[in-house]
Amino acid sequence: MSEDAEERSDLNVNRQRYELHCSNTRRSESKAAAQTVDSDIDDAIDGGAKANALSPVRSNIILLFVAINNTIVWTAIGLMMPFFGGEALKKVPSPSLANHFVIGLIFSIATFVEFLAAPFLAKDLVNVGSKLMLVLSTFEISAMMFLFSFVNKIESWSIFLAMCLTIRLVQGISTAANFVSSFSLLVGAFPESSGLVNGVLRCANGVGYAMGPALGGVLYDAGGFALPFYIISGVLGVNLVLLVMFVPSSETVLSSVKLKSNISYIQLLSVPWVWMVIINLIIGVSIMGFLEPVLSVYLKNSFNLPTIYAGIGFFIMSVAFSAVTLPVGYCVDRSLNPRLMQAVGLLICGIGCELVGPAPFLPLPKSLAFCYIAMVLFGVGDALVAVSSVPDILRTLDAQGLGSPGEMRAAAAGLFQAGVSLGYGVGPMLGSTITAAVGFEYGTSIMGVVYLLWTALFSIAALSCDKLLIVQLENLVKGHS
Repeated sequence: MSEDAEERSDLNVNRQRYELHCSNTRRSESKAAAQTVDSDIDDAIDGGAKANALSPVRSNIILLFVAINNTIVWTAIGLMMPFFGGEALKKVPSPSLANHFVIGLIFSIATFVEFLAAPFLAKDLVNVGSKLMLVLSTFEISAMMFLFSFVNKIESWSIFLAMCLTIRLVQGISTAANFVSSFSLLVGAFPESSGLVNGVLRCANGVGYAMGPALGGVLYDAGGFALPFYIISGVLGVNLVLLVMFVPSSETVLSSVKLKSNISYIQLLSVPWVWMVIINLIIGVSIMGFLEPVLSVYLKNSFNLPTIYAGIGFFIMSVAFSAVTLPVGYCVDRSLNPRLMQAVGLLICGIGCELVGPAPFLPLPKSLAFCYIAMVLFGVGDALVAVSSVPDILRTLDAQGLGSPGEMRAAAAGLFQAGVSLGYGVGPMLGSTITAAVGFEYGTSIMGVVYLLWTALFSIAALSCDKLLIVQLENLVKGHS
């Protein structure tokens, strides 16, 4: 009996060992199968993207019409700059500091909403679809421009303010959706050319931003407040039909994958230098927004000039921005240090701020020529800051080992958009409030001091943590000597 018991015990042990072995084998096979499935999914994404890649003709069609759409949208954004500030002042019951702040808020609220809405819209992009989001956002911007043509007929200041803020709020959401969907469509059409995508969008935005104020000033002088909004609403409507007809609805898998990133913003913002670049962007572009509500009033009060001259000033600034963007991007991609370019750009903007008034402490007379020279400096300086900021963020994230190249590009694009949106949002409120408090000349002079002080702080920080920058500066000095 004992031998039988021992045999049965051995059999049970062997059976348990066999079952354990089978269980482990099944687990290993299951794990291997899961890994195979994950690998197959990744391969399917990559291979599917290649298989579903658009033909060169279809890709170029997307490029053409998305670029045209962005140009028109940014023309609509800049359309009201030359004349709306003066028209809004006519509605103000009393010229208080609070009312000037609210006028600046009308300009700013669209960019604040854009900053808040863009991350959520990017997440919904996969479900909605890039083309559908682009078409819907373009329709909404066109509708908001048409509604804006009627606000000047409202006599009540409170109702006028409520309507303006509501329209601008919806416009901000639509603009964010337009940017996200445009970026997605172009990445899907050109999955290996993210630099081209960013370059095309920035150039289109710059051209539109240049055309908007000039066109707005001309149409306002020709037909009054409503005509600019009628015209741009109609152009957006025609463009909407072209988007529906000619932009292909099929998109590669990469058009949604590229916008996804596993890097959290908490990780990004834990890197100190990221904050430096974001502050650079906020300060760098804020001067554009600063001038939006006040430049036309300054030119009219100082030189008795019509609105078109303010539009010309914004046009000059945007042309300078667009002209410098591509050469600077080329140089930064090659060997030029992006932190050096940001410091130079901030310094140029600071000089422009002291010249545009000009500053009361400068022995210079008020002159339209000085104003336009300052606008050129603003365009060049902002281009240097904007173009070099993304490479700087990418280099910083790469040094920290945060994510894959694709994830870092998505993260850098998000941080760039956040900084630019905040800068555009803060600028108009600062312009209206500071100018109402101390005047245009002192207001721009204060901004210039802020630029110059931050340039010094940024330069010291860059030199203290970037040995490569020191070497490049030494070589530059030796080369000149």
